[in-house]
Amino acid sequence: MPFVGTFGYKSGRDIDKFTGVKYKVGVTGAPVVLENACGYFECEVINSMDVGTHTIFVGRVVSGETIDKSTPMTYDYYHKVKGGKSPKTAPTYVAEEAQPQQAAPGKEAAKARYKCNICGYVYDPAEGDSTSGIAPGTAFEDLPDTWVCPVCGAPKSEFTKVA
Repeated sequence: MPFVGTFGYKSGRDIDKFTGVKYKVGVTGAPVVLENACGYFECEVINSMDVGTHTIFVGRVVSGETIDKSTPMTYDYYHKVKGGKSPKTAPTYVAEEAQPQQAAPGKEAAKARYKCNICGYVYDPAEGDSTSGIAPGTAFEDLPDTWVCPVCGAPKSEFTKVA
């Protein structure tokens, strides 16, 4: 999910998405991601159409390769099986009823894990969040109100306690 979050929920205006990612430069000069990929098509865009929540691009295939025989993760699979939802900042976001946060008292709070309702990232207090400087052992309830999901940038309000 962190890989999906980097390319799917973060803007290249804010981060360099290719830092630490295995890729090559394709025949069109565009980067071709090789990490977490079973193959690729490289296309030359010949048309586009705005369909409200997305832009559909029509392309002519100019190159492609099968990298391995693994099964690709489709958009449909991501949403149905992984429970993926668009972040609030995405044009595809659909508001749902807010889920109440349940604070666990005492030592149970420090053990409670919370799952991001947007991308599926699980905050584990035993691990903390090194990307945000959160030390291991920090209960979810003790995270600063400004803390966001390190994968998709969702706020704490988008997290639900998991058993």
